[in-house]
Amino acid sequence: MFDVNFTHASATPLPPSVSIDLAIDILHHFEAVIKLSPDCRGCARLPPPKAKNSTSKKPAAAPISDATSEIQYWEVADDLPFMPKKMWSGGVKYNAEFVAQGDGCDITVHAPGGFTSTNHWRIVREMVHEDELPSLTRVRTKDLLHAETGPGEGGWYVQIVSDARCSVTFQGIVKGFLKNSHVQLQKAFIEKLKEPAHLPREKRPELGRRRSTHH
Repeated sequence: MFDVNFTHASATPLPPSVSIDLAIDILHHFEAVIKLSPDCRGCARLPPPKAKNSTSKKPAAAPISDATSEIQYWEVADDLPFMPKKMWSGGVKYNAEFVAQGDGCDITVHAPGGFTSTNHWRIVREMVHEDELPSLTRVRTKDLLHAETGPGEGGWYVQIVSDARCSVTFQGIVKGFLKNSHVQLQKAFIEKLKEPAHLPREKRPELGRRRSTHH
């Protein structure tokens, strides 16, 4: 049975005056992101696999990011609504790897049937240059701190880029699922961003920084 690789990307504008700091904070909490899906039944943190048995590699940080966290391992229970019930029913448990990036996060999903997907969540900005069409651009971490979405500023977006791999048999089903889920997840993210309540007080991912040369 042959496998195929494909990518689906989408972005949704953030409402004016929302907090970019809070947007990044949400994306640095795996549970907050994974539970944006109404099909998520729950999740549990897993210990890191032993090095000799692990084939997973930490996703490489894109050059624009100046900080990444250590990889986290999770088990997620999901309803798996996109699979026809005659093929799969009763939900599923899958493993996920989470890495917090300076401008978002990366979540790699390993589901049954050979389906894998690395989902890159990013907070990006619309840039308009003279004589050019507007484009979405990643912003350096230091420029995200205390950024504002007020009038007169370039628009901010939440973007998801999914790099997926699955059996050619399920290609159409998975592509349709990714397209619909991006819209649903981005809408849920914006609703969470507008909530007055903050995230639970928990330890945020440790971000790797350059060590000081001062002795």
